[in-house]
Amino acid sequence: MRLKVDARIAPAGVVRELATVVKDFPGEAPVYIDLITSMGSKLLELGPNYRVQPVPDFFAEVKHLLGEAAIA
Repeated sequence: MRLKVDARIAPAGVVRELATVVKDFPGEAPVYIDLITSMGSKLLELGPNYRVQPVPDFFAEVKHLLGEAAIA
């Protein structure tokens, strides 16, 4: 699962909130975050305790938190 977060415009703590959403949908898929910053783009991998089951409710939560373009 690959998600995009534009840290230049995202509210503080959004990655922490995203980690909480991931924890609410435990599964086997690893989670990667394309973090866009003023210094460029970075790819983060959430640790092995943050694997997700990519179900429709998970996608809805992510879109609500990060916006429609967050799902990569």
